[in-house]
Amino acid sequence: MKLVQYLINNHQLPLTSFALFQAVNSTKLSLIKLLVNEYKLGPQVKSVDRMQAVHCAAQAGAIDVLEYLVKDCGCDLDRVGGAYNMNVIHFSTMNRHFLFINYIINNYPQYTSLLHSTDDNDALPIHYACTSGVIQLVTFLIDVMKCDVTTEGKTGFTCVTQACLSGNLDLLKLLIKQYKLNLRIFGIASSPEAAVRNGHVHILEWLRQEYHINVASFKNGLLPFYAAQDNHLYCLKHLLNNYSFHVNATKPFYGTPSTLLHIACQEGHVAIVLYLTSLPQLEKHQLDLTIKDYNGMAPVHVACEEGSLSIVKYIIDHSPLSLDMTDSFGRTPLLIAAFSKNLPIIRYLNSKNCNISILDDKGFNVIHISAKGGSLDILRFFVDGRYCNPDITDGSGRDKEISEYLVPRVRNNPTPKDKAGRSPLHYAGRHYEMSMYLIESFNIHPEDKDSNGFTGVHAACRGGNIQLVSHYLTNLKCDKNILTNSSKGLLYFACRSGNLELVHILIDKFDLVPVQGDVDGARSVNAESIVKFLEARISLSKLVREFVEEAEKRQLVPIATKPRPSFLSS
Repeated sequence: MKLVQYLINNHQLPLTSFALFQAVNSTKLSLIKLLVNEYKLGPQVKSVDRMQAVHCAAQAGAIDVLEYLVKDCGCDLDRVGGAYNMNVIHFSTMNRHFLFINYIINNYPQYTSLLHSTDDNDALPIHYACTSGVIQLVTFLIDVMKCDVTTEGKTGFTCVTQACLSGNLDLLKLLIKQYKLNLRIFGIASSPEAAVRNGHVHILEWLRQEYHINVASFKNGLLPFYAAQDNHLYCLKHLLNNYSFHVNATKPFYGTPSTLLHIACQEGHVAIVLYLTSLPQLEKHQLDLTIKDYNGMAPVHVACEEGSLSIVKYIIDHSPLSLDMTDSFGRTPLLIAAFSKNLPIIRYLNSKNCNISILDDKGFNVIHISAKGGSLDILRFFVDGRYCNPDITDGSGRDKEISEYLVPRVRNNPTPKDKAGRSPLHYAGRHYEMSMYLIESFNIHPEDKDSNGFTGVHAACRGGNIQLVSHYLTNLKCDKNILTNSSKGLLYFACRSGNLELVHILIDKFDLVPVQGDVDGARSVNAESIVKFLEARISLSKLVREFVEEAEKRQLVPIATKPRPSFLSS
């Protein structure tokens, strides 16, 4: 407590609801009273997910804290909070606090109805009690409090499947044999699946022996995929060593048809990857390190996407062909790592002499991808590091393509272009520093057009980047009236960015005149504030123009001899 006081008084420790919740979790009543009484933290304050102090007390099983919060601070026990809107009984049963629950029932009988309330998953406290594995708590709720054990939650879980999750075999037997509950061998959420999801091999084996379950064919061989996904190595070893699962099989039923290795790479489970790729496994199961999923992604692609450097290293060391392997979109591990903005993986791939000049199916190279993502550190790594081999070719054998462009600050080098004729600058419109670096390093100008007449200035407007647009128009003197081949101007793309301030600047500072196409652009992205502003400006311009024309007709003033305001220009 003295440390907390010191940090508050001398180092401005933030006094937020989080500080109070942490104090409640510590169960230090004196500290809680200090924060509430001296530092005026409200005990009924809510966190972002509506958690309150009473919920934290229930999680910790702190009876004295609960007593203080209810009697001295006036907190209510019937409030719900957390990700699934749980009450205090939900939290306490989940955390195995039998005495806490018994205390509430005996001292606050008006709240016993909470025993029969569901959360957002349709889970009752009895479900969480079964998950906890505390037999005394479960039997008390069933026999004394008459809780309903026959209900199931939104995802099909029951008291039996929750008992399988707990790993308490005695509780599972009790529910099935004494309370005659349905075993749930089949269904959306089954008992064998629940056992494997928490790595409880002994539960799975009891179910198999007692109810003659064919583990290998159960749900088309689904069980090993749960073990791999949830990082239960012992369970996975048990399944692969004792049953006839094929290690290259793809996951049935759900989502992407991935192999065990894909899933382990995606989840970053290094130990499982090492086990699957160990030599005995390769010899026994003929594991294919280059097998692809329906997106054409091999395990190395998945590992690069998820940022698992250790897994990437291991796969490439054992399968060198994976280094420049492409997926269905023409992306190599390098390009995927660039999309994921993972410089450590990129450094490693480059150290293995990967092909840095390769293009994906859209004509993107690592420079385009880095520019679009604002990854200045990656771009500088390639440009400033001079990691360029002038003889390198991509998968189609195209000579050089990109590598010769990567020598920094050589203004007469050609600019890398994608299939649409766009340079990296077109993709860097949201990133000021990146755009400045590209202009300095390559033969690139913001007015350079792609095949559709789209320029870097248009891109900056589309990115809503006020600093970059102002730099282009003010310092680089770019043409503010430049149009694409479809006659779209800067104002149109600024409207589509949704940045009202940029639209104001283009009209008020740079004298651009809005037209109906600009309004349509804003409306297409539901930028209603911009739509209202443009419509009002167009309407005002129309009224003033009509007034001027009428005045000229009547020759009331020699208006025709005076210059018109810019916003009246047509």
